[in-house]
Amino acid sequence: DQGSTDWVAVSGGLTRISVGSRTHVWGVNSLGQMYRYTGHDTNPWVGIPGKAVDIGVAADGTVYHVNSAGGIYRYTGDQGSTDWVAVSGGLTRISVGSRTHVWGVNSLDQIYRYTGHDTNPWVGIPGKAVDIGVAADGTVWHVNSDGAIYRYTGDQPS
Repeated sequence: DQGSTDWVAVSGGLTRISVGSRTHVWGVNSLGQMYRYTGHDTNPWVGIPGKAVDIGVAADGTVYHVNSAGGIYRYTGDQGSTDWVAVSGGLTRISVGSRTHVWGVNSLDQIYRYTGHDTNPWVGIPGKAVDIGVAADGTVWHVNSDGAIYRYTGDQPS
């Protein structure tokens, strides 16, 4: 009970959730199983193959997850191929604002922005973080281990 009628309960159980839009809602449960929201009353969640500790979804439908070993994966299931494609690197948290705005944090609290380049897919960004959030317009915020909040004002990729 959230103490208000402003919140409507949805069946299921998740420990991580990411919302890109009304039609792009994904989550991870306590066993690391991933689910995508269908909106159907009888079966509101559909299981997605793979295991994750964090997931990020954007309004454009771009989805990434990271697993307990730090592996990074991009969802390609809607294209009819394998469900996930591995992306080089290692992260513990990931946030996806759009196909071109993907940021993450690794186990050493280092911050990275995805470039999409095959030779160097991630570029390090100064700062230390334990969680990060990025919007479709490229706005980025992070929090550090002390609970301090930061907004990124550096150069954005074109």
